[in-house]
Amino acid sequence: MMTLNDRENLILKTTIEEFISSGVPISSKKLCNSYFHSISPATIRNTLAELEKKGLLKHMHTSSGRLPTDSGYRYYVDALIPNNTSMIDEYDNVLNSLSAVANNLEDLLQATALMLGKISRLFGVVMVSHQQRSILTDIELVQMASDRIMVVLALKSGFIRSIVLNLDLAIKDSALKSINQALKDRLLGLSLDEIQDTILDRMRDTDVYNHEIVQVLIQNSDKHFVISGDKLIYTSSFLQLLDYPEFHEIEKLQTLMALFNEKSLEGYFDKYLIADSENILIGNEMGDSNFTDCSIVTNPFGNEDIQGQMAILGPTRLPYEQIKTILTNFTEIIGNVS
Repeated sequence: MMTLNDRENLILKTTIEEFISSGVPISSKKLCNSYFHSISPATIRNTLAELEKKGLLKHMHTSSGRLPTDSGYRYYVDALIPNNTSMIDEYDNVLNSLSAVANNLEDLLQATALMLGKISRLFGVVMVSHQQRSILTDIELVQMASDRIMVVLALKSGFIRSIVLNLDLAIKDSALKSINQALKDRLLGLSLDEIQDTILDRMRDTDVYNHEIVQVLIQNSDKHFVISGDKLIYTSSFLQLLDYPEFHEIEKLQTLMALFNEKSLEGYFDKYLIADSENILIGNEMGDSNFTDCSIVTNPFGNEDIQGQMAILGPTRLPYEQIKTILTNFTEIIGNVS
């Protein structure tokens, strides 16, 4: 990392934070009149010119003010933002709102994504992964018709999965109870991966092994004992990004809207982000040419049952310090209520 002197650090930090707030290129006159009364205008102009030479600031036009480059934002994030542990003003409200839905993990994660977007006024994302490692805590067979069964899987992580089986033959209630108990006896306490790998051997010596329900579950274990994609994505509304002039161009907006779907986001997280670490990608660091005007900040969260990432995505002029604080607070809250 390059080294700047104290004056350069101060003027760069002020320029970037003023641009993050206003979205308007910052002139030396603005800095002199609003921030640095004791520093001569000539000194401010020379410092800005030096920061531009170092690739941290840029001019859009000769007569305009300056704005940060991607390198300028990167230096700002790495060298000028303190690692604080402050509490957001909305902490208690977030805690109470998420506690109210904590009994249903999917509702909790969706509410978390929505509140991330609301508080940051950006695009919030929550992704949970490794569901195949989650432990099966219950399995219930529910008769929907004489030849139709719903299989309900409850996972330790809090997720519920249901499967509907259409049978060739009708099934009696007594047989259904026997099969249900055998499945409980042999499969509870195993991960979905373990069930896929061992269900045949585990059910082979049971009295219900040859029943159609058991055979269907064995022969299609890779389809039934699975959380689709092994990743689940929850997002906030995209509309809050419309407050930013960066997203007012129709073509750019349409491109981003196409990318902000669950499948595209899952692919992006897998390809560009480190799952168990904080990530801050800025502009060209985003990897995808469609995201070069964007930045993303992520934080990992989880416990032995569930792992995932929270993310906030928006224009490169993200309020990075505030976003890091929001994500740290949400990670703590999720740890307390989940």
